[in-house]
Amino acid sequence: MSLLLVRIDDRLIHGQVTQGWGSVLTPDRFVVVNNAAAADAWERELYEGSAPDGMAISVVSLEEARARIEAWLEAGENLVLLLESPADALRLFEAGLTFTELNLGGLHQQGDRRRVLPYICLGQEDIIALESLCERGVSVECADVPGCERKDLFTCLGNADSGS
Repeated sequence: MSLLLVRIDDRLIHGQVTQGWGSVLTPDRFVVVNNAAAADAWERELYEGSAPDGMAISVVSLEEARARIEAWLEAGENLVLLLESPADALRLFEAGLTFTELNLGGLHQQGDRRRVLPYICLGQEDIIALESLCERGVSVECADVPGCERKDLFTCLGNADSGS
């Protein structure tokens, strides 16, 4: 069927995602695309066991993501993809899973990241990855929860503080 949402959130899956976005978009499956989570049986089981009624959660590595996602789409499922970083989104796109919209929903302060919005902090590597996606036709918007004002990332970057 379709990719309902491709979202970057460094917490991957949590209440804002399952209850907030899930209740609005009603996906058949949330797909956590993350190498570390896919390699850790305990973490994978924790995520997969937290699925809301009527929805599934699957955890896959970046390497297996494209084939698994395409199979679910061909089977008629509506999906929400969850990634931890802009670099992961770019890797997934470069692996051949194309999408036209990307949602930034929660990237928290770490290292040299600068605050762009209260819920978005980006480092230079993040910005480069997002610019690369934009150059390939991907629209990048910021919205932490459904119903909030959606903001264009690059407009926000022009207004971001200096990080000091």
